[in-house]
Amino acid sequence: MQEIQTKPNGPVAAAFVAAGIGSLVLGIFVVLNEISPDISNFLKFDANFGLGKGVGALSGKASLATLAFVISWIALFLYTRGKEVNFGRWFAAALILVLAGFALTFPPIFEFIVDLFPKAA
Repeated sequence: MQEIQTKPNGPVAAAFVAAGIGSLVLGIFVVLNEISPDISNFLKFDANFGLGKGVGALSGKASLATLAFVISWIALFLYTRGKEVNFGRWFAAALILVLAGFALTFPPIFEFIVDLFPKAA
């Protein structure tokens, strides 16, 4: 009987959690975009940096979320490289992060959060 060689699951778990981090960052920037006109203007990467055309603050939110995903994926990959991790826990963490990020992009939720902050005069 041959033994089956398996690869460590750490890098795969790292990719899942990094996707969750990217999702959460997207949700956070959706809320920040609604709270602050200064942040909203900064996030207009199409006008500020020529990234995209006519999409407004979405270009910044998507770009920063992608950047967060890539940076966290690299960091988590280096941390988990060659390791066997408790995949269930890592996957649960990824699901929680994705759900939190998704929730923050849902208008009734981000509007509620925005209403908690005083309006700029």
